[in-house]
Amino acid sequence: MDEKNTEQAYLASVDNNGIFENRASDAYPQTIVADLIRAHLQSGGEKRKKVLLFGFDGARADSMIYLIPSTDPDLTGHNLRSRYSAIADLKEQGGLYLTYAGGDPARKETLQETSTAQGWAAILTGKWGIENGVVNHVTKRADCPTVLMEAAQKGMSALFASIWPDHFTITYRQEMEQAEAKALPLTFRQVADEDALQQVLLNAVDADADVIFGINEFADYNGHGSGFGSENYRYVVGITNSDRCAYEVIAHIKARPTYKEEDWLLLITSDHGGHGYGHGTQQIEDRMTFLAVNKPLPPAMKQ
Repeated sequence: MDEKNTEQAYLASVDNNGIFENRASDAYPQTIVADLIRAHLQSGGEKRKKVLLFGFDGARADSMIYLIPSTDPDLTGHNLRSRYSAIADLKEQGGLYLTYAGGDPARKETLQETSTAQGWAAILTGKWGIENGVVNHVTKRADCPTVLMEAAQKGMSALFASIWPDHFTITYRQEMEQAEAKALPLTFRQVADEDALQQVLLNAVDADADVIFGINEFADYNGHGSGFGSENYRYVVGITNSDRCAYEVIAHIKARPTYKEEDWLLLITSDHGGHGYGHGTQQIEDRMTFLAVNKPLPPAMKQ
């Protein structure tokens, strides 16, 4: 099958599985995540605004079929919605949407690698690399803040937690220095593994953090090690384990004694997809990502 037919088959697979609220042709740019967070933190109401952004590094859009039973039984067989699925919970509360990484195809100057640094920078700033500076594996521009920095500048406590060291030594180095110099309530935590990441996120919930961001790397690690996609059971396990980790954090949030007095925006998304043993290209499997959120996207956000 040639590249064009492969892309068409992939797009048909995500459009016809019946689990997304939109179609691939109407996919949102991954930059919408920052816009949603900003809108939530600035919205009115008596309840205290809080945010959890949980990242599935390297999770392809079509991997959501491992978590949400398709409307087509030929795709998932006899399957049930897991009681312990974060993605399933958020889909029922708000929605599960197709998004895309790698820049806006209608604006060729924005096209960028579908890689970790570029993906998360676009998600956290709401800007493509041409504007936030992360056009490749470099430090983000200091004058293009993340939503975490913006929250901290308003006195809200924010956390960035991840395993990958390059987030801290390269991409967000200037933002870390800014936060430290100004004694802002923005914490960057590099952790050793997913167990440590879970504990840091749970502790942040207990410590009353306002904006929490953590990146689980199961899918990306397994994809690079043995292949991205449903043909590799290790990749599937990576997706399902990430989902259970996210569920634990969300359940911990809902168990807070002050939960009823709080207004939480809960989001799960991925920075890029993958094909073969890697990613970074404009190939559709690398570009197509997803967003699960506990609040339906408002009409103003729709394309």
